[in-house]
Amino acid sequence: MSLLLAGCSRAPGPDAILRQYLDAWQRQDYAAMYALLDAASREAISQDDFADRYRRIEEGIERTGLSAEVHVPGDFRPEGDQVTLSFTARWETALTGAFVQEYQAQLVREEEGWRVRWTPALIFPDLKEGDKVRAQSLPARRGSLLDRKGRPLALDEPARAIGLVPGKMAPDSAERLAKVLGIATGAVEKQLGQPWVRDDLFVPIVTWPESRAEAAEEDLLAIPGVLISSSRETARWYPHGALAAHTLGYTGPITAEELTDERRQAGYGRNDRIGKQGLERALEEDLRGRRGGRIWIEREDGSDGPEIARREAQAGRDLQLTLDLDVQRAVERALNETLGSAGAGAGGRGRGQLDGQAAAVVLDPATGEVLALASRPGFDPNRLADGITAEEWQALSDDPRSPLYHKALAALTPGSTFKPFTAAVALDEGVIAPDTDFGPSPEQWQKDASWGDYYVRRVPHPPGRVDLIRALVWSDNVYFARAGLALGAERFQRGLTRFGLGEEVPFVLGVVPGRVAGEGGIQGEIQLADSAYGQGQVQVSPLQLAAMYTAFLHDGDVLRPRLLLDEPASGQPAGTASGQPAGTAAGQPEGTGSSPPAGAAAGPSSAAPPGSREGELPGGPIWKQGAARPETAQVIRQALRQVVADPTGTAHSLASLRGWVVSGKTGTAQVTGGEQGARWRWFAGWASPAGSGEPRLLMVFAIHQQGAADEGSPNPAVVAARRLLEAWRPEAD
Repeated sequence: MSLLLAGCSRAPGPDAILRQYLDAWQRQDYAAMYALLDAASREAISQDDFADRYRRIEEGIERTGLSAEVHVPGDFRPEGDQVTLSFTARWETALTGAFVQEYQAQLVREEEGWRVRWTPALIFPDLKEGDKVRAQSLPARRGSLLDRKGRPLALDEPARAIGLVPGKMAPDSAERLAKVLGIATGAVEKQLGQPWVRDDLFVPIVTWPESRAEAAEEDLLAIPGVLISSSRETARWYPHGALAAHTLGYTGPITAEELTDERRQAGYGRNDRIGKQGLERALEEDLRGRRGGRIWIEREDGSDGPEIARREAQAGRDLQLTLDLDVQRAVERALNETLGSAGAGAGGRGRGQLDGQAAAVVLDPATGEVLALASRPGFDPNRLADGITAEEWQALSDDPRSPLYHKALAALTPGSTFKPFTAAVALDEGVIAPDTDFGPSPEQWQKDASWGDYYVRRVPHPPGRVDLIRALVWSDNVYFARAGLALGAERFQRGLTRFGLGEEVPFVLGVVPGRVAGEGGIQGEIQLADSAYGQGQVQVSPLQLAAMYTAFLHDGDVLRPRLLLDEPASGQPAGTASGQPAGTAAGQPEGTGSSPPAGAAAGPSSAAPPGSREGELPGGPIWKQGAARPETAQVIRQALRQVVADPTGTAHSLASLRGWVVSGKTGTAQVTGGEQGARWRWFAGWASPAGSGEPRLLMVFAIHQQGAADEGSPNPAVVAARRLLEAWRPEAD
């Protein structure tokens, strides 16, 4: 019994103590490590200095993990009061990745048992007293975003740090620099007020891409004390400013919340930049590249010692988009001219005036490829990438017109641009034929007295028999209300799901799915009647509406909208929704608080639609096969041509365009305040070069208007479509 008790109380051997020490190191429990040091080591370094040294080194090399294994010979028997054991440590760092170090640890026997004899070599084997561990990040070029012809839309450039040398400043240097940089004077003064600042030291204020710095170089260097310094880093540059800003998005410094453990393991560090919105965010894994780094020892005399680890930087992947820079420019110019000034609206916010909110989509109708996407008001991604003040950010977030929100991907009330789909469902269900006439179509109509004081109202149109073709030409709400009632809610809703309404849109950016009605479906005849002409609770994004219109050009098949010519290497195929975390509105940067525009629905989009069927047509991939019958698509196609060609058609102003043959449908969707409230004005259709017969552009314009316009005033969406077609001509084949 005495021998057994003596065995149970035996003190841990040196190998056990070393394992305890390494276990504490893996947990970063520096106090527990220090407690296992021998007396001489504790005399040489205090616990605070010991912990601080480990902490600073491990933060500097961006340690993300550590594992260690002690190597004990099979015949190991400690003899005397001192032993040496070897161990292997595998470091995991965000800076250089994983690397392995081999160590020799000396343990000594003291009165309380075995203890670790500590030297700096237990941090890294080649580290000596007086040496320092140095770490350097090697920046990786972020992949460029290119248009379909290879022209850059977003790219990395060498960075230039712009700042001040306090001892060379004039009294007004800070104010003048702030003005050139476009920031608040207080932001410059805050940087100059840091405790380390001295008269002879350069104080960086902003980091700009080389192109931007060179463009402003003359103005900058005219300010006393300004210095422009080269940097090892790169900076994101959007050479066309606000052009396609909502689609491209922007990058910014990674926040503490974004720097999750998972991202640290993937190689992100606290000084990295990350995609915040748009494609920059959705394609982050492909674009970001992998930064490199090196860790080395600097000797006490300042010379370089051994290199501990190195990883070369790996550039991100360049991605080619379907966007056409020329079409994008023409679309945005058309919007700007229509709104009155660069996206801000010149008419104020009174009745019938444009308030600067708009969206536009242009597809290649043969393939579904997106040639242009635009949203208004806009923003300059260069300003956001550079870093804006809290006040500037708040102003963007508080703007009721939601300048950060991608309205082309937001679900809006479509108004009469929805009528062709009601017509298609009714034709396919046999409820109407092209020559169906429901009888007289008064300017206000109700089914019967059970509707009380509610009436369907239509705009005035010429007298005469109203069949399907004329109902589309004149945009007769009464006709489509009757068609919807004849269908009934169940067939109406079922038919529209064939076009993709109610499903996620397969797209690389999050798109708010369109809907026929809210939860619970259509409630009652009045809602059914209103829904049939694009009011009620019907909502659809401009992008999805454009995709749905491809059915009329492809014998009833809906093409999948595509924004990428390249397939992302991240495993996310082109044409599949990605990059939108749950709870984030489509086109909205995470955490902005920016609200959707009036009449828009916000929601997440992160998965491919269930039940979608994909096939191949000569012109491109199909999203929804057989949404309408081929003969039905032909009837609608012919009717939409008459909307423009007929002198009484609502889009007849497009008939006089030189060089183009246009088909399409107008719409006015009331979203607030009844007859005099805010509304979206729409045009959806396609254009063929004169004499070709082949549509080259499929376009959707939506422009927000405060109140009803004066009678006879043009639909601003039609005006924008005309301006686009006047400004852009397709290249010769």
